[in-house]
Amino acid sequence: MSPEFMDFIQAVVAILIVIALGAFVSFIFYSIKRRDLFGGYIGGFVIGIIGALIGGYVLNNVTLFILDFLAKNEYVNVISGFIGAYAALFIMNKLNHDKERKKF
Repeated sequence: MSPEFMDFIQAVVAILIVIALGAFVSFIFYSIKRRDLFGGYIGGFVIGIIGALIGGYVLNNVTLFILDFLAKNEYVNVISGFIGAYAALFIMNKLNHDKERKKF
């Protein structure tokens, strides 16, 4: 296989990992913590993806060598992405006055 195709595959896998991180953290806030998010689960999912992207970019530059070595997976720092997604959803939750979801 050509190097360009391998780079493309790595980019697709990196995007899928970021989407999975956003979905997972949104699931934690929406279903397990039972928090009301702007736009429901889909709104939390979008904010989780944005947070994972920003957190992965910002925290990737400041993580220690050990964390960087353990967390690298297809050019995505999973720990940084998880922290970024969680921070974004935490801020979104506080902006929504920490409301609990209604039980239907």
